[in-house]
Amino acid sequence: MVGVYVINERPASAVDRLPLGSVSHVLYAFLHLCGPGQVARDAQACQGRPAFDVVPHPQHRIFDEAFQRLKRRDPRVQVLASVGGWGGSDPLFHAASTAEGRQAVVLAMQRFLREHPGFDGIDIDWEHPGGNGAANGVQLGHPEDGRHYALLMQDLRAGLDALGRETGRRYGLTVAVNATAAVLDRIDWSLAAPPLDLVFLMTYDYHGPWTEKAGHHAPLFSSWAGADDSLAQSVAHMRRHGVPLSKLVAGVAFYGRGFSGVKDPRPGADRSGVFPIREDGAIFYRDLARQYLDRQGRGRGGFETRFSHAQQAWSLYDSAHQRWIGYDDPRAVAEKARYAREVGLAGVFAWELSQDNGDLLNAMNRGSGHRLLAPESRQAP
Repeated sequence: MVGVYVINERPASAVDRLPLGSVSHVLYAFLHLCGPGQVARDAQACQGRPAFDVVPHPQHRIFDEAFQRLKRRDPRVQVLASVGGWGGSDPLFHAASTAEGRQAVVLAMQRFLREHPGFDGIDIDWEHPGGNGAANGVQLGHPEDGRHYALLMQDLRAGLDALGRETGRRYGLTVAVNATAAVLDRIDWSLAAPPLDLVFLMTYDYHGPWTEKAGHHAPLFSSWAGADDSLAQSVAHMRRHGVPLSKLVAGVAFYGRGFSGVKDPRPGADRSGVFPIREDGAIFYRDLARQYLDRQGRGRGGFETRFSHAQQAWSLYDSAHQRWIGYDDPRAVAEKARYAREVGLAGVFAWELSQDNGDLLNAMNRGSGHRLLAPESRQAP
């Protein structure tokens, strides 16, 4: 499988432009929930709505229509509505902690799917059981979150099956999870995994402005033996938890992460800040390719490309200004997809469609053994 997230902050026309056959799964981000923990800007839309109902948003209808058009072109595509996300997950901490809250979420998901027939199921992106990082200025997290997570999945599976008996459809249930042991080990996977169709491992953001050192944020292999900073290590965690590999989907990043004040271009070097000059140091691949790469994938504008054989990861380094960017190059993306096939994973997915120029989605398909259905905008060597 090849999946991509699309966000409702971008025009739905991106769905219409997807090359035929290029994706098997589309994840729509995000549904927010009303009630305790709701995002502040959702307060007006949530007035008069029950706790844990879906926040109404005009883009839900617009994208629903776009997804129906996509599925008329390619009936095999599965569309999942993703709930939560960074900054939007706080209501899940409250809802999942009680049977009544979990049932309210189930009812909300059933209503959403009835009203939006272009969707085929629900994806839960709870960031993160045990600790939300105070994304909205309020620290949330409890040792019982892992058990509550599993109970929510069981209740959702039962609710989606009940809806399926009503509509004659089979609805999918998936999750997106932070792929480090710190989060994965909090979840009771013996109870959480059986109800799930797929687990989207967010195998990116291993390094960023929150880490002391510069490093690849989405490598295939770890920076040193046992380091918890790679796709392969995250897969090992899930093996340890007994989650079937056939349910796991490897993550691809359609963006890079950069650091400033990097005197040594090797991963693990000291850094003093982030680059580009924005809070998270992220740069969309489409912008990175336009500004810092030539048509053969070589660095320009003062940057040179570097490849880590150990981590199977690419970076750009500007020695004059001590700037370093780790990113998913098409060659690295194709290798991730091949790795997923070789070890028996379900496939690959990416965050997020609008950040690509087409090269990385094509590489996902190429590495997955699929015939490319559209010419690449820049041919990687």
